[in-house]
Amino acid sequence: MLKSRYFCGGSILAVALAMGLSGQAAAQDQTASTVEEVIVTGSFIAGTPEDAALPVDVIGAEELAKQGAPSVVQLVKTITAAQSSLGESNRYNGGAGTASLNLRGFGSSRTLVLMNGRRLADTTAIAFQGGGQDLNFIPTAAVGRIEILKDGAAATYGSDAVAGVVNFLTRKDLDGFEIDANYAHIQDSNGDYDVDLAWGKRFDAGNILVTAGYAHRSRLAVVDRDWARRPFESAFYGGWSGSANPGTYGTPAGAALFVDNGCNELGGQITAAGLLPGVPVVAPVASLAAGGPGSSCRFQFTPFNDLVNKENHYQLYAEVNFELTESIRFHAEAAWTRVDIPNQRISPANLTTQFPTPITAGGTSGSTAPAGFNGQSRYFIPPTNPGLIALRTACAAPLSAAQCAGMVNGVTTSQTAWRAIGVAGHPTNADKADHQDIQRNAFRVVGGFNGKFDNGIGWDTAVTFMENKGTVVTNDLLVNRLQNAFRGLGGVGCSPATGTPGVGACKYFNPFTNGIAVSAANGATNPLFQAAAANDPQLVEWLYGTYTNELTNRLFVADLVFNGDSGIELPGGTIAWAAGAQYRFEQTRDDWENLGDVRATPCVDSIDDGLPLCSNPVGPFVFFGSQQDVDVDRRVGAVFAEVRIPVLEDFEVTAAIRHEDFGGNVGSTTNPKVAARWQATEWLALRGSAGSTFRAPPQTWISPGSSKGVRNQGGQYRAVVTANNPDLEPETADTYNIGALVEFDGFSASVDYWNFDFEGELGVEDATALFNAINPAGCAKPALAARFIFTGACSQATLLQTTIKYVNGPRTKTSGFDVRVQYDFDDFFGMDFMGSSVTVGAEATILREVKRGKATLPEDTSVVFAQPIDRAGLHDLGGGDFYSYPKLRANGFINVRGETWNLRYQLLYREGTRNIGIACTGTNAGSTPDCRWNYATNSFQPVGKTDPYWQHDLNLNVELPWNTTVSASILNVLDEEPSFAQSFYNYDPTNGNPLGRVFKIGVKQRF
Repeated sequence: MLKSRYFCGGSILAVALAMGLSGQAAAQDQTASTVEEVIVTGSFIAGTPEDAALPVDVIGAEELAKQGAPSVVQLVKTITAAQSSLGESNRYNGGAGTASLNLRGFGSSRTLVLMNGRRLADTTAIAFQGGGQDLNFIPTAAVGRIEILKDGAAATYGSDAVAGVVNFLTRKDLDGFEIDANYAHIQDSNGDYDVDLAWGKRFDAGNILVTAGYAHRSRLAVVDRDWARRPFESAFYGGWSGSANPGTYGTPAGAALFVDNGCNELGGQITAAGLLPGVPVVAPVASLAAGGPGSSCRFQFTPFNDLVNKENHYQLYAEVNFELTESIRFHAEAAWTRVDIPNQRISPANLTTQFPTPITAGGTSGSTAPAGFNGQSRYFIPPTNPGLIALRTACAAPLSAAQCAGMVNGVTTSQTAWRAIGVAGHPTNADKADHQDIQRNAFRVVGGFNGKFDNGIGWDTAVTFMENKGTVVTNDLLVNRLQNAFRGLGGVGCSPATGTPGVGACKYFNPFTNGIAVSAANGATNPLFQAAAANDPQLVEWLYGTYTNELTNRLFVADLVFNGDSGIELPGGTIAWAAGAQYRFEQTRDDWENLGDVRATPCVDSIDDGLPLCSNPVGPFVFFGSQQDVDVDRRVGAVFAEVRIPVLEDFEVTAAIRHEDFGGNVGSTTNPKVAARWQATEWLALRGSAGSTFRAPPQTWISPGSSKGVRNQGGQYRAVVTANNPDLEPETADTYNIGALVEFDGFSASVDYWNFDFEGELGVEDATALFNAINPAGCAKPALAARFIFTGACSQATLLQTTIKYVNGPRTKTSGFDVRVQYDFDDFFGMDFMGSSVTVGAEATILREVKRGKATLPEDTSVVFAQPIDRAGLHDLGGGDFYSYPKLRANGFINVRGETWNLRYQLLYREGTRNIGIACTGTNAGSTPDCRWNYATNSFQPVGKTDPYWQHDLNLNVELPWNTTVSASILNVLDEEPSFAQSFYNYDPTNGNPLGRVFKIGVKQRF
């Protein structure tokens, strides 16, 4: 089999390791899995060599058989050609339990993942990235070879292959039984462990392969990493929200009145006007409230989150290959996976974006405050509420007598600076966090025949069916239950229509901190706790409503490919060709259980009388908007052709073209590509390629509907609605790659320059940029002002909700270099050391530019809300557009191989990045994410460029008798903490490692 002679210790190795494989560099073990015919990813022409014109890396499982493996997600992030690949699983980045690949930083939806050359359905977990496939679906024990094409491949594979292709090919050589088990010790965690079983049988006419696998990830809490939970060091990110509890309250008319007691002492942070941290706490009781104009409390929700979720992964795989006749072969495979993420920890309650409908307007929950947007008012706590009576009676400093007197007629909650539950934590969960459960099941079947006609033309046909189904069960507070409980008419068995407040089954809910004995945020005892004002935990649990969302993606593909020689001889050989057709059916179904289904429960009052009472139906929850069920599909037909022209012995040209028809408003496209390779000298080869890509908007983006999430808006977490856009057009891009390859003696190297130029790039508007456009001039623009909901006049301070849209964005151009170098020593650096040999190598991706044009509103292109920018070297990890683009990502390794052992050292380097926001200066202190509070000087200071991240890994493999291999690894040997960056968890989850030093052992037994 052809072998890669280029550096195999970096990106391609990382992907292979991400599948839990183990091995070493290509120069150490040239054995590869047995295959009958080499077909390299990027070409349908049989026998295409891996060192052809396209930049393809190929590595066999045996070449990786002695390499230690960190976690799946961490290794995905070590691929230098990938930018902004998501980090560990958490609620705010999404994708829990998945491992996605994001070549060139274009999003996982633009990197096509194949298995045995056939497509996978999109996972349901990363719809927020626009789609993409889950690497965790690939059966670990079945992988025999992995190929990565780091070049646009739309002309070969279709519109998804914008940035490149990753192809996992299963092994055909196993004849016997294998068991492979690993355990990784992680401080403050119960560790990660996995076991894989594989059985194979080879016979004259084919082979059978059956594998099973189980992998477990243990929970790692935010509070177990000091760097992940920090004091209020910034007006932005860090998990600090201005929608707090302790919260801000007003008069019945809505005028600001007071901030509840206990903010600093119970784990929050008082901020003055301009988001300046308040004076440090000296006397616990004396400072249990905030005075001063413009002050508010901020709540840190991240202590209730995990850096790593508890996850269970299950895999089953079976494959059969059988030669029916001398010219016809049969292939069939089936795979099934399941991912369970039980009790994913989330904030005990969300911020509020929905409010009760006042009784005067026909509402049923009892609020008396004036109606506002969507007919809704503020939450109202009547003067009979025991918590309010206790607060007013005690009137503890620094509450003033005037403030306490202002409570006599009841109070309303702030619409922006309040949430119902915060430092109290969830009432009935021991860890005080709210929980949601996630489960994903996927199965895939493939069957087909291939062979050759008598005239020598090869043919291959197959059908593929795959289904991904994800189920999320989560909670949110119900608007009307919350308002009724403020009135003393809450709880199971209480009828708001006939019950007596506070009597029998009817109970009051107290939102104030005088009902909290111990803070769940920092464990502090509350000196102002009054037992008579404490809430009944069962009442608080009753405030929550549970709903289930089931999202299903289905894929059916029929493929037909022919290939052969033309019979036309050129000086370099015979012209070879391939041609074929493909039919794809893609379906997405989104089903919502009653409380989450806007048709079943359209308004906040619908849970009481079933009747709608709102102009904008968005459901009954305080934060999450109810959704409408979705069932959309798309049919795509394609024809393609490819030709390889060996012009000379040392020069060949390959050309490909593909026509795809998406139907409907999307239409059709024809994408060509041409590539060439010239062996200039015995040791130097030059290669290049150029082509175009076309990507259709996801069907879910152009269907009616929207979704609601949360983003940091000027230092406050606010609701953001993402609206679908039926007017989206396809994006296009022109791409090219130019490279050189050098090889002589034991030295090999390559360098490639790549360039992508997008028009109409599909994406979502930047919520932070829209927020920054709110100013007197912006408010005067009706199209811009219509994107926001304010609690008062149009201003950043009164923002309640932002609407962003899926759009065809500005022109985007990105380019850079991929560099690799490797040297193979026949001995130990010129010496004899236990008969060992050494391989040394390094690789790097150098990002030259990520230039984006100005962003304008589709409704009014005169509104420019984002100026042109070059994102290279920048990050935006907590704002409206999630990304991180280090200018330099590099890996290096030294591998020492003995007769029965292998020792490897590997180094990872990621250059630091700067926040996209303007620099922190005296004129804008506290108003930009670049600002960070310095407690020593009581002033803001710029964050500037984040520190670079270094990680050192060691791995030792030993071959023992009895067909046993033992491995031992130390990952992150120096226990490096990830560099500080403005984000939810104070680090860059796309590049940093939150695990710390990891000790791993593994055993593989062959029978």
